[in-house]
Amino acid sequence: MFSWIKRIFSAPEISDTTNKETRKETIASPPTYGLSFNAQHVFPNDEESLERYRQSRIHKKDDARWVCPSEKVTIHGFEITDGMVYVGNFLTAAPDGDWNIDTPAPCLIRPSLKVASGAPQTNLDLGYWPSYTDITPNQRLTYLHWLASGKSDTSYPMGYPFLYFYGLERRLVADSPPIDEEALLVAEVERLRSLFRKNGSFVNYSTELLNFIEMKHAVTDIPRVEAWKPELAALGDHMSPLLQVKLGLHALRGMPLDVDLAMAGILSLPPHLTGLWPRITTTRARPEFIELMRHRFTQKFPHGFRLRDKKESRLDLNYRSASQYLHSSIKFEGIDRLPDPAQLTWTKMIKLCEGAREDLSAFAKVVGKEREHADSMAAALMLPAELGERETVRSFRAWLDDLPQPLADVPLEELGPRCFGSGKAASGLRQARDMSAMLARVGYGMEPDPTYGGTKPGENIILFRISNTQGQLTPVGADFRTAALIMTAIGPAAKALTLGQKLVDALTTRLQLTPHETKRLTARLRLLPERLPTLGRLKTIVESIEPEQQTTIASLAASAALTIGETDQNMMVALERLYEAVGHGRRELYTVLHQSNAAAASCASEPIVIEDGKSRRRGHRIPAPPSKAKSQEGIVIDMSKVGVILRETKEVEEILAPIYEDEAAEIPVPAAATPTLEREMRFVGLGHDQARLLEALVNQPEWTRSGFEAKARELGLMPDGALEAINEWAYDTFDEELIVDGDPLIINMALLADAPGAAS
Repeated sequence: MFSWIKRIFSAPEISDTTNKETRKETIASPPTYGLSFNAQHVFPNDEESLERYRQSRIHKKDDARWVCPSEKVTIHGFEITDGMVYVGNFLTAAPDGDWNIDTPAPCLIRPSLKVASGAPQTNLDLGYWPSYTDITPNQRLTYLHWLASGKSDTSYPMGYPFLYFYGLERRLVADSPPIDEEALLVAEVERLRSLFRKNGSFVNYSTELLNFIEMKHAVTDIPRVEAWKPELAALGDHMSPLLQVKLGLHALRGMPLDVDLAMAGILSLPPHLTGLWPRITTTRARPEFIELMRHRFTQKFPHGFRLRDKKESRLDLNYRSASQYLHSSIKFEGIDRLPDPAQLTWTKMIKLCEGAREDLSAFAKVVGKEREHADSMAAALMLPAELGERETVRSFRAWLDDLPQPLADVPLEELGPRCFGSGKAASGLRQARDMSAMLARVGYGMEPDPTYGGTKPGENIILFRISNTQGQLTPVGADFRTAALIMTAIGPAAKALTLGQKLVDALTTRLQLTPHETKRLTARLRLLPERLPTLGRLKTIVESIEPEQQTTIASLAASAALTIGETDQNMMVALERLYEAVGHGRRELYTVLHQSNAAAASCASEPIVIEDGKSRRRGHRIPAPPSKAKSQEGIVIDMSKVGVILRETKEVEEILAPIYEDEAAEIPVPAAATPTLEREMRFVGLGHDQARLLEALVNQPEWTRSGFEAKARELGLMPDGALEAINEWAYDTFDEELIVDGDPLIINMALLADAPGAAS
């Protein structure tokens, strides 16, 4: 068998028919993907066929020449002034002698092949892994025209620059040119990489080639390897040989990696090993990602990141070429084993990268596919605080600080472009939330703000300064939402009375709002329309509130309305709509107003006890207020207080009269305060509806709980509220509880026996 194979390779030579002028030109065949390891050579049995095969094998010898950078060469009328191409009939694609030794090198320009005439068609793509031998005559025409025109036209499909690059790659890797020529070829590769920098594939392959050339010189100079720094902005999707060697040497010697080496390593590892699959954070936001990683790496690993060696790990130094047939490898002398960085542990670096990518995701979404919005305010404000404040942010903050304080009315058409840039819409809910987040980063808030339950912005926006935001949105509590609902319901009425700020102050005091919440509430007051909200809108708002809280909010609104000092017909309409929205009627509203007025009057008529420290030594002490305890003759009623209460009640009656004319019969019209009042009213100071309930209750000393509740609802009262109101009145009048809560309820009939007007 071996003698038969020997005979095949020792046969005499015959001419190569593949290069004859009669060669038939056809459409370019599809390129071969992958290496031809599975190709099979069929050896025929007849002697004549074997002879022809032997002749063709032996006759395919390399007769091509390399045109140096300073030479000129003319091919089919196209003059290539600066050379750097292979020209000839044959040049093997596999200089290392593998199965593709008979395949012509893709980069070889074969003058014997047909070239079309006429104008080149610059839109003819070459596909992947092109070869000058396989492309069509029209494509050869286009390629020669690109070479002769300076090798710089970026409007051509990328197949043409790659075909030229294959020749540079072969010369540098397989031929080992002189040092001075190598420097010229390296410069040419760098020029092409800069020229086609927008093509990621070309950048990766050209960078790999430059790194490989650097490594060829570094194998005998370890200090040179140690001095090499990776270019993070130009990293590809795989680890370059030089980076592999440097990381392997550090792991072998136990030396920690600095930030550049560690980042170059983690970003060059295959994603299936790290889980760091390509995302827009590491593509669109590459510079910011690198900068953020530098900050966090220094904090996490102040002494560097240590990559632990594994004895079973071994690095195979192979060069991955752009053309499919060229292979090369490098061996280090004096080192038996170099660990493969891809087989070592990177867990801590992976977690650091994941955190940085997550924190930059918002910025990467805003910056745009081509980083066209990288300098916009929206992008700058989305950056993590560690990256510092950009100039656009400083300018934005200066503009905000120059606005009127404490509230500034700014047109949306002015604020929107400052946040998003010119030509960007800013009127949607999403844009409003983004603007709110941007403003929070520089210590400002806005209204209306959907982030805090506000509406979509209209023509104008209110801006205000917020302290201690720390660059984040400041949360608000449930009390602010209560205040906001009350402001929506009765704020327009208060605003019409020029008492809006008093309403804000009252709600701030009662609900203990924070300074941020108070400013936000004040801003909402300014934006309120003149017209009251409709009943339908109020019902929609209160639907999200628990039923037991709705009554409390309505009562608080009524109490706040009285606190601000004036209550006109518009305010009463606002309160009536709010009460109706929460499922209550006018009786409940009137009861709350009456009780609030009574309480205010009681507090106002109390004597003020003043005692100076010096009064203990001289003069007479101011006597304490009269005791409310019962005297031996019965209950003492302060008729001056009663007169104040009744006067306030009459004022409310006069306000309500135009509104509730149809219920005039239900509204008690109290007489003037006269000495005969005790004979006309049995329960002085108690609300009208509560008094009617008490009149029914005193007919028997005990009531079942269900019976009491039924009687209260019959009169339109909430049972618990009515019970509380009656006992509060009893405490004020008798200094004791009148109804003992429980099942049954116990009525203290002895107290009522001594009450004024009891005999009636």
